[in-house]
Amino acid sequence: MTTKGTKRFIWGFLMLWVVFMAIFTFYDLNLSKALYNEHESQFGWFFEAFGEHPAFFVLFAASSILFSTVRNERLVKKIVVRLVSGLFILLSGFSIISIALMRGYGLAGNNVMLISIAIAVLIATLSQWLLNRIAVQTLSQYNRAAWAAIVIVFAEILLVNVLKIFWGRMRFRNMEGDYSMFTSWFLPQGIQENGVTSEAYKSFPSGHSANGWTMMLWMLFMPFASKWRNIMLVCAVVWGICTSTSRVIMGDHFATDVLFGAFITITCMLLFCKLFKVDLYPDLHNDSSVQLKDINAPYFR
Repeated sequence: MTTKGTKRFIWGFLMLWVVFMAIFTFYDLNLSKALYNEHESQFGWFFEAFGEHPAFFVLFAASSILFSTVRNERLVKKIVVRLVSGLFILLSGFSIISIALMRGYGLAGNNVMLISIAIAVLIATLSQWLLNRIAVQTLSQYNRAAWAAIVIVFAEILLVNVLKIFWGRMRFRNMEGDYSMFTSWFLPQGIQENGVTSEAYKSFPSGHSANGWTMMLWMLFMPFASKWRNIMLVCAVVWGICTSTSRVIMGDHFATDVLFGAFITITCMLLFCKLFKVDLYPDLHNDSSVQLKDINAPYFR
């Protein structure tokens, strides 16, 4: 069941998205000219380095929950779930550390890879030790949210990267002074020469923006009947806007690129939350059934 709170969120998001998409369709290039400051913006640098981290954090948390909750299950189920979730834990943990070291501190080389793997294993081990101290019955309430979060992250990453290849839109910072290579977002250029690997033609849509907006998924692991979901929503929106704005400042994307990246993530989130029957946003005043639940427990319908 979709709550009224979720419906209000959907309609609010869609209306704002259409308005801003319409505006930036006409002012894409001018806005990039006005905001571009790749070499001096500390704001842009910070979100280039860390803006995508919410996606990897939620993947790590969701996989860790699934890994822990099968501790008392049958052997076959335990092996299968732990193989899958364990792979996701290592992949996301490695991404969190390696991206921070390479983008944030400019490190590179095989040593960075080895250090990232070692730290990821250490954090994963510590996380499991902490989660094993929580009763399975309590932790398993988050299983559906965990599966939904994993599917959403992989879906948005897949969609963004496939679209990048086929859209072939050149990035602002790779254009010559006359900007003759600029194309509107609704005119896909097809696969360019070396289009699968050439980063210059992967402006549309923005992967940073799509991953940044996944911070909204953290709401799924907050108590349902609680102000914490409201606080998390505000934090997620602020982070998403900052990450998206930074991509225009750094010349990696146009405004319509980041808007479409956000659209992909939020659409995937709403679709798969519905499919997994996980409520994203509560309606506490008009839904008495929520009031009857333990306010400290997640609420799934």
